Amino acid sequence: MTVLHIFSGDLWAGAEVMIFNLLSRLHEDGAVKVIALSLNEGVLVDKLRALGISTSVIPEKSHTFRAILRHATRLLKDTPIDVIHSHRYKENLLAWRLARRLGVRELVTTMHGLPESAVPGARKTWLDRGRTRLNYALVKRAFSCAVAVSDEMKRVLVGRHGFREDRLAVIRNGVALLLPSSAPAGARREGFHIGTVGRFVPVKGFDLFLEVAARLRRESPSVRFSLLGDGPLREQLARRAVALSVQDCVEFMAPRWDPLPYYRSLDLYVNTSLHEGIPLSVLEAMACGLPVVSGAVGGIPEIVTHGQHGFLVEGRDPDRFAERCLALMRDEPLRRRLGERASAWTRAHFGASSMARAYRRLYEELSDSARAPREVGAPSVAREKG
Repeated sequence: MTVLHIFSGDLWAGAEVMIFNLLSRLHEDGAVKVIALSLNEGVLVDKLRALGISTSVIPEKSHTFRAILRHATRLLKDTPIDVIHSHRYKENLLAWRLARRLGVRELVTTMHGLPESAVPGARKTWLDRGRTRLNYALVKRAFSCAVAVSDEMKRVLVGRHGFREDRLAVIRNGVALLLPSSAPAGARREGFHIGTVGRFVPVKGFDLFLEVAARLRRESPSVRFSLLGDGPLREQLARRAVALSVQDCVEFMAPRWDPLPYYRSLDLYVNTSLHEGIPLSVLEAMACGLPVVSGAVGGIPEIVTHGQHGFLVEGRDPDRFAERCLALMRDEPLRRRLGERASAWTRAHFGASSMARAYRRLYEELSDSARAPREVGAPSVAREKG
């Protein structure tokens, strides 16, 4: 069985890490042949090629959508493909058009997160809302299956956006567990270190992280904070740190393809997102033995149990976040106990190999169904000439 993955590949963030974890495990297993089409060169493409996974790039910056479709058709017309698996809205459209040209019947997309236009409290524009509606309409009409990364996301897609439950699967993200839980931490400097990881975009809510930092600094002058990532809000967040008088204890760190040493330098991980699917950064932090303080949003309560692996906070009151952080800062045995539980839980339930096995089963089910007659109303991709 051959599965083609289509993705943007312009970043090295949560979705790209998940794609790499999935494709690398499928390639290692060998039961599914994976090939990839990226719309940009980048870290993800480099890492896939290093593993020997056939990965083609048609740069979106120098090609129109029609040109990308034309080039992809020529590139893949002689390759038997059983399933096309796409990631995000533009890639979904490309997958649908390409499937029609190549005669591929089975289309899968992973919904890595709800778009910001669908997240309560996030900024919304008419363009964002329109793009979301068109993307969801395409997926509901033409795709064999959409994968939600959390039960919460599935409920939202069914209840608020009209997805059919029988065309949705839930497969939670998995992390690469390279080191045993007893591996030594990275180099530490003085002071209690609280960190977070993510793109500097509105849905990540890093302004709240800075407000929490300001409150904790008043209680503990030696505490320090860091944000690992980049994005359009970097300068705005830096100005906010100055306004809160925490610029001397907050460090903005450039993203890195291997964040493990960063996690190992932390004492506590904090997530302040407005919404999340199943955030890889939280899973990675937990796998490294860190307790987590996070908002009880999205799929996070499905991976973090309050009082067992850290603390979940309802709402966005910085004082409540700070209170939970202080409880862990002042109680090292509790912090260590929750971190050990978090590591054991993540390693037992959220490994990349488990995720890959679930996707493999999905591909096999779709491939088997493609050989059988379609039920009335089942999605079908008709072959497009040209």
